[in-house]
Amino acid sequence: MKLRSIKGGVTAAKGFLASGVSAGIKRSRKPDISLTVADDLVTAAAVFTRNQVQAPPVHISRLRVGGGKARAVLINSGCANCMTGKPGFDDAYRLSKEVADLLDIDDKSVLVASTGIIGRRLPVPRMLRVLPKLVKKLSRAGNRAAAQAILTTDIMPKEAAVEARISGRLCRVGGMAKGAGMIAPSMATMLCVITTDVSIEAGLLRELLRQASDATFNRISVDGDMSTNDTVYVLASGRSGVKIGRGSAAAKTFLAMLTKVAEDLAFLIVKDGEGASRLMRVDVTGARSDAEALACAKQVAFSPLVKTMLAGSDPNVGRIAGAVGASSAKIDPDKLEIFLGKHCAVRGGVTTNLSKAVMRQELSHAFVPVRVNLHVGSGKAWMLTCDLSHEYVRINAGYAT
Repeated sequence: MKLRSIKGGVTAAKGFLASGVSAGIKRSRKPDISLTVADDLVTAAAVFTRNQVQAPPVHISRLRVGGGKARAVLINSGCANCMTGKPGFDDAYRLSKEVADLLDIDDKSVLVASTGIIGRRLPVPRMLRVLPKLVKKLSRAGNRAAAQAILTTDIMPKEAAVEARISGRLCRVGGMAKGAGMIAPSMATMLCVITTDVSIEAGLLRELLRQASDATFNRISVDGDMSTNDTVYVLASGRSGVKIGRGSAAAKTFLAMLTKVAEDLAFLIVKDGEGASRLMRVDVTGARSDAEALACAKQVAFSPLVKTMLAGSDPNVGRIAGAVGASSAKIDPDKLEIFLGKHCAVRGGVTTNLSKAVMRQELSHAFVPVRVNLHVGSGKAWMLTCDLSHEYVRINAGYAT
């Protein structure tokens, strides 16, 4: 199995068009409304936030995608359309109905998503005015504009795509995502649209999406806060002629492709974390189970003290040990081992003679690997996170003003 990274993002797969324009939702006048459209009604699946406070687009799209089919995905940035009550539902319904009319399709085949400030209604009249332009601009080359239009505090668009041969036929998986803050694992951790040109049954697609999400999107954290709007969509056109059957070798290859795209997008989200200057991967081994290893890795990745230590390259390994001990994972403190890069900082539960200068150097790299071995079992897991800087505080101290 050979996967090759390619360009094209959400339109890399056959059977999809995309576009992005400005509706004036953002004061910057940058693109803020995005549309991805399939040539025909296609197989669809999704995962959504587990936050108990959920935006109208989440409720609407969960019902619509439940039938396993979709034709389009409409996303806006600049306004989350969350905590807006019945008017928020009415706004989302109206916009999806207008898009459906312009495309001459069933409005129930239009999935929706929103991102931005919570508690404000969408500027529907302004959005309605640009929808004809959004539809007119649909093209295979519209992937970049679409990826740009879904950003909030993100600095860079996030796109990924791969291709591989299954049963001798070339097929593709591509996608776009947004996310820089309010990022914590919970089935999905941002907004994301993934497309593919394989043919697959909706139930299997849903299962594979959950597996790919658990292995990628649910292993990242910027600030430990779960969004009210998190959504990952995947649409499958079948245009490659490749059929994916349950339990087949083709399913294994397709899952690898889906996971690779999700992994690349997840990495870009953390790299673009609000105010982030460096990344940290936390690998936990030797736990009683994979679940306990993940709980331990999350505790370290979520810790503000660990993340500020990383921001300042502060040689304070005790913060990592403290987070490990605070997790729900069963540990034996006398067996704890912690590595910063290739250097052992804690062995047998006791700090080594590793110098502060060496620790500071390891923590100053753009990518910092931290390995924790609990030595109580064979469970393992990992998390990817970033530092917590002054810039993060500045961004979020005035986000709604």
